[in-house]
Amino acid sequence: MGPLEADGYVFFQLTKKDSAEVAALEKKCFSTPWTEKEFNLSFEQKIFKVFGLKKDERLVAYIAMYHTADELEILNIATDPEQRRKGAGKRLLALMLCIGQKLGIQQAFLEVRRTNIPAINLYEQMCFSQIGVRKQYYKDTGEDALVYQCNLADFTRSQC
Repeated sequence: MGPLEADGYVFFQLTKKDSAEVAALEKKCFSTPWTEKEFNLSFEQKIFKVFGLKKDERLVAYIAMYHTADELEILNIATDPEQRRKGAGKRLLALMLCIGQKLGIQQAFLEVRRTNIPAINLYEQMCFSQIGVRKQYYKDTGEDALVYQCNLADFTRSQC
C-alpha cells in the first residue's frame, strides 16, 4: 500500500526498516515499550502489520496489529504526546477499521488498561464494546486489562 495524504497527514504502511522510528515513538508513549528488536522480529511475521501517520515528515502516530482473514487484533495505538487530542489516533483507528471492512474482516479486538479513560472513550466512540476483563494483565502495575470487541458490520461508513 502506498502513502495516502489528507489534512496534512500522510498514512502509510511501515516495514522492518522503520523499526527504530516506531520503537522511539513507542518509548515516548508506554511504560513497558516494545524494543526495536521486538519490532524487527514482529515484522518478520506475515500476520503482523503496522500503519502510521506522518506530519511534516515525522511519525506522529502508529497502529500495530495482527490479522487473519476474518479478524484483527489491535496490539498498540500510539500517538506522540505532543500530538494528542488532535485527532491523529482516531483518524488512524478509523482508517484501519475501514480497511478491515473492505477486506471482509468481521471483528476487531483490543485490550486497554482499566485506567486509560481517554483510550476507552475513543474505542467506545468507534463502536467497540467491552466483552471481558483480564485480571492483573499488565506486569508493570498489576492493572486489569479490559477486552473490547468491534463488529465491523456495526462500524459506519461515515466514519471512514
